[in-house]
Amino acid sequence: MSIESIRKRFEKELAQNPTLYHSIDIERVRNEDWQVKRFLDEFEGDEDKAFELLCKALRWKKEIGIHEHDDQYFPKEFWEFSGSEICGQDKNGRLIQLEVMRSQHIFKELISVHRQFLAHNMERIDRQAGEKGFVLVTDVKGAGVSNFDIDIFRTKIEFNQYFPGSLKQMLVVDLPWLLNPIMKIIVGLMNPKLKAILVYVKREQLLEYVEKDQIPVWLAGTREKSLMPENLIPLEKCYKKFDVNEKFVDYYYNFHKIKRSA
Repeated sequence: MSIESIRKRFEKELAQNPTLYHSIDIERVRNEDWQVKRFLDEFEGDEDKAFELLCKALRWKKEIGIHEHDDQYFPKEFWEFSGSEICGQDKNGRLIQLEVMRSQHIFKELISVHRQFLAHNMERIDRQAGEKGFVLVTDVKGAGVSNFDIDIFRTKIEFNQYFPGSLKQMLVVDLPWLLNPIMKIIVGLMNPKLKAILVYVKREQLLEYVEKDQIPVWLAGTREKSLMPENLIPLEKCYKKFDVNEKFVDYYYNFHKIKRSA
């Protein structure tokens, strides 16, 4: 059986490079069939390619520290500006990852932690969704050339390869015509499988995919409650662990036109 064959190969790899893998991922490979099968499915049963990507993905998880941080590690503003929520299911019973693209921006001073944040969110939805997978709903209404960060899309496309079989559909909501050229660049970075699951929709068309009570009010739904994690800490209260100073924090808040607390 290919799953068991890959497990045996992974044990040999682990014996040679034990420090390259996190204990959580090691146990998943040993005990969860989906964590092996997904790589085989990605390459239609090609065991060599599946094993190569499995090792690459797990090494990446260890390097980026995907198991080292919880939701509260990341600044409250990261969650608010990204609009990142896991909000119910679509009409096929798949979990929905919601995000907003009009307010996200990656600062060079925080690029490392922002990459960790994007990886954290992918791991978070991947673990909750399991083999059934999830749908990514991206609201781009109000986004423009000045407030749309293409690097965020590039990073997500890069990271998606490490979670094969997880993302089942991408719904891009209300894409402004001004962003069509940028979106063409982004689509050009996608592999054929990603391109095949990309769908552009208007707000009112979301109801064809998701029940209205699963959609937040600001996206023309009826759900009023925020589903972001609780007990989040603002950047101004936790900036020191990210190796930035007060001057940068002031710049960050001014850039986003928000006031710091007294």
